[in-house]
Amino acid sequence: MEQSATHGSDPDPLRITADPALVRAIGGALTVFATLMARKGIESLEETANLLGIYAVLTDEIAPDEALILGCWAGMLRDAAEGISVESTNKGGDQQGDQAQ
Repeated sequence: MEQSATHGSDPDPLRITADPALVRAIGGALTVFATLMARKGIESLEETANLLGIYAVLTDEIAPDEALILGCWAGMLRDAAEGISVESTNKGGDQQGDQAQ
């Protein structure tokens, strides 16, 4: 299978054969549910993103198009996890960090 120039970063949206708006919508919904699970202490957002990423890698062997979508969703979860981490760090009393944003 040919590797894209973006290997290791965001996938090329032109390679996704599914409707991009649908992929983003489902990824957003997954992020909401994963965030709720993290808030309830069931599973961290980072762990959910990692597991979905592993599933994407394994799926790539048999269904590359599906794997690309799963990878997009894992990336969306990871971005959300990083955003929450930065937000909670800034709320920890770092006034300069709050003013810089």
